[in-house]
Amino acid sequence: MKPKLGKIGLIFRLGAMAGVLLFGQQAMAIGTAAGTTIDNTVTVDYDVNNIDQTDLTDSVSFVVDRRVDFDLVAQGAALVNVTPGETDAFFDFLLTNDSNSALDFFIDLNELVGGAVRASTDDANMQTVDFAVSASPVSGTDDDPVRLGPQFVDSLAADDSIRIRVFGDAALAMLDGQVAGVQLDAIAREPGSGAATVLTEDANTDAGVENVFADADNDNLESDVDGWVVQSADLAVTKAYAVIANDLGSGLPIPGATVEYTISVVNSGGTDADDVVLDDVLAELGGAVALELNVAGAVYNGSDVAVYNDGTQVACDVEINADGDGCDLVGTTLSVGAADLVGGLTVAAGTTLTVQYQVTIADPDPTP
Repeated sequence: MKPKLGKIGLIFRLGAMAGVLLFGQQAMAIGTAAGTTIDNTVTVDYDVNNIDQTDLTDSVSFVVDRRVDFDLVAQGAALVNVTPGETDAFFDFLLTNDSNSALDFFIDLNELVGGAVRASTDDANMQTVDFAVSASPVSGTDDDPVRLGPQFVDSLAADDSIRIRVFGDAALAMLDGQVAGVQLDAIAREPGSGAATVLTEDANTDAGVENVFADADNDNLESDVDGWVVQSADLAVTKAYAVIANDLGSGLPIPGATVEYTISVVNSGGTDADDVVLDDVLAELGGAVALELNVAGAVYNGSDVAVYNDGTQVACDVEINADGDGCDLVGTTLSVGAADLVGGLTVAAGTTLTVQYQVTIADPDPTP
């Protein structure tokens, strides 16, 4: 009976050992560093006719391979606001190394051509875009990447994250509401290679470190998109005239007639326009003044020039030469909105600035 019981005991012991080994490997495989050598030895103890026999042993050894796993995610919840002409407008991506080994990363940045960016549609490009990698991981002493910083990620340790900052310069011609998106790509490379050595998936060997890509597409590439949205004033100006008086009652602009100009500046954008100044040159013909500013009668509630900012009249009395109230006639140039006019003119988003003034068409001396 002993041999039979021995066989049962042997089977039980082997099964228990296999279960322990299997469980142990499942529990620690992802966190075990690539390149770690794991040795396993099995021993079989048995009797024959109640006589103890020489134990049987066998060993196996292998090197833990590299699980190439990482994430690239745009930070923040919305597009970054940018003003036309603004430089160094930026946002960040976070690159996290979920592998069991340090990795280098090659970084590539491209502007989108159409497509969705944070539920908006890309319809413009920035004047220039570039990127820089933080000099230290987020888990260490994280810094603010400067525009001339590193262009690749060097030996990012397992479980560490690092910021990649994308910079953009907006052209002055960009319009309110336009969206400029970019796509950032991160590709894992051999650690310590300056992001130059490509990782490949090779046939398994017990002694070497192979790469196993964990991304869904099995292409060792992670991408994400982010972008800017233009916040700007959208100004449009129109100028009209009306003949309000003349000697002959014709209603036509003849010499001696009084003409009223109306200038409208409409801001249909989503951002205020600040420090607004209107320069209007009164007509000159052959060196002679063809139009003369009519300041007689003070027809605009006591003002020589009517300035209505969002429907509210702003004091604006014109005198010859600058007098400090923001409405000046210097030579033949009428300026409205200098910085000292009630702190300067601001045309708020969705409002209209209206300027009105009267001129008299020059009437030559009567012919004898």
